[in-house]
Amino acid sequence: MNKEIILSISIIFLFFGLTIIPETSSVPSTFKNNNDGPPINPEDEGDHFPCGYEFWCYHACLILEDGQRWDATASFVYFMNKTKEGYDPGLSFLNIRHWNRQTGECYDFLQVDEFPGVFQTGKNEVNLTYGNSFAKGLYPDYYFHCEDLKHNITIDVTLSSISYPYWMLNESTNRKIPWGLSGIGMAYFIPIINATGIIDINGTLYNFTGYAFIEHDFADINFLNPLAIYSLKEAVSGINLMLKGAKWMLIQNLQNKWMKLLELHRSNDYFLGWGWSWVLFDNGWSIVILRPTILGISEGYVPIFLYFTKDGTDYSEVGYVYWKNNREKYMEAIDIYIPIDFEITTRIDEIELNIMLNCTTELNELYSKDSVCSLYWCGTVEGYYVDNDSKIPLSGTCGVEQSRFLTKAKHRSKDIEIILPPEGLGLRIKTISHALGFERYFEIMLRPRFKINFYIKPAP
Repeated sequence: MNKEIILSISIIFLFFGLTIIPETSSVPSTFKNNNDGPPINPEDEGDHFPCGYEFWCYHACLILEDGQRWDATASFVYFMNKTKEGYDPGLSFLNIRHWNRQTGECYDFLQVDEFPGVFQTGKNEVNLTYGNSFAKGLYPDYYFHCEDLKHNITIDVTLSSISYPYWMLNESTNRKIPWGLSGIGMAYFIPIINATGIIDINGTLYNFTGYAFIEHDFADINFLNPLAIYSLKEAVSGINLMLKGAKWMLIQNLQNKWMKLLELHRSNDYFLGWGWSWVLFDNGWSIVILRPTILGISEGYVPIFLYFTKDGTDYSEVGYVYWKNNREKYMEAIDIYIPIDFEITTRIDEIELNIMLNCTTELNELYSKDSVCSLYWCGTVEGYYVDNDSKIPLSGTCGVEQSRFLTKAKHRSKDIEIILPPEGLGLRIKTISHALGFERYFEIMLRPRFKINFYIKPAP
């Protein structure tokens, strides 16, 4: 029964889309501006120990003094084992990653330990120590020192916030993030930050400048098992929040008269997961995207939370986005496809936003207990922004992470395409099963002429 409830709610999200698109000044009334000042305090920034999951990270795009472009990220994370009585010890990890934008190479350093243990945190400020690496600060200023002992890369980066922090799901659920039935969390981000410092690459020091993003998540949840139930109250609260988010999203869609061609391309290579993207445009605008990936829609209206700001002060949230995978990568080890180039489009009244995110580096792979995988890459962004008759071309850089819950079931994908006038009237369905080793295809066209086509053939 629990899985049926989750599936029902997922389908609501699936067909009505979860989106949040941003805007700031001189916008129609359908775009909401949020300008309440910095909405975080020292208690938010410090640790929430003990809790089921807590995460601090930064991602910086760097320009070295010799002109090289690099990306640097660090994630400080701990998990605790949630029980009905509280929390038992769990695991922590430090993941430091660097990408050379010239070669596309990724340098990854991962340290995993029992928690509580070597990972030390503090309250009422960012005060993290993990081995030789550490992070300190309070909004608006932070400092990270991270040592990749495997590849001999050390970075010291000073971060000075340009933008205000913003809470995810601020409009839809009043900042509360349901994690299935297992509990509730919160997360905020700072999308536009000045970055300066020194990076040591194999003994050669480089000064750098650039821009960065910071995120902090904390949650009383079972991260690896969202369907776990610890109390009826928590389960009901999670369901209510999901329904509240779905209602918010549905209202966004009903208020919008724009409808793209009604097509649904669905690839259920995976059942549940999520995707995260940070976009920084050359003109100083920024977008953050959170996508719950439910039943693996490869094209169509999808659940998305998209946050957009022009100045880092005012944010807008919109719940109406069309997603299209332009290129996917098959991950043989886990038998799923991951989108690595994708396009999103949204339009409200006279405003339209279209951007394409393209992977230009190696994928960094991270696996947790054979139940969750995370694939991280960096890339470029191209697109446009239209407001009435004014069209602004957009270009920039991005960091993208795609995470999936893994199952023991073999890959199975289904592609459904509904053909509508003026292209015709009909339906196409293609299913591929790795477990059974065959591909099935069915097509029925009523217009421009009646046609039925069906085949079964071997598939890899």
